Amino acid sequence: MHVKDLLDDLDLRLELPQHWYSTDISNEFEDAELIQNNDVVKIKTGGEDNTKFIVIDVDDGMSVVTKFSDGKVIGVKYLENKDDFEYIGNPSELYFKD
Repeated sequence: MHVKDLLDDLDLRLELPQHWYSTDISNEFEDAELIQNNDVVKIKTGGEDNTKFIVIDVDDGMSVVTKFSDGKVIGVKYLENKDDFEYIGNPSELYFKD
């Protein structure tokens, strides 16, 4: 599944850098829930062992974050340029507020 597929499933139309649309995401997002849709779009899905989020802020970047049941958090933040990204080891509470 790609970000574009998820946005289509949620009937969201956003102007994003092309490489964000083609970002490969887990099939766990097939049952995702839109939990915020304003200046920042937040999408959440939960599994047995973890919770995953996609946070899209066209002015700041798109993040794909996983929070595990033991509290560990990992993720990647995709920036505007195709080859620019950063690993997220300690994301802000922005990802975990519903």
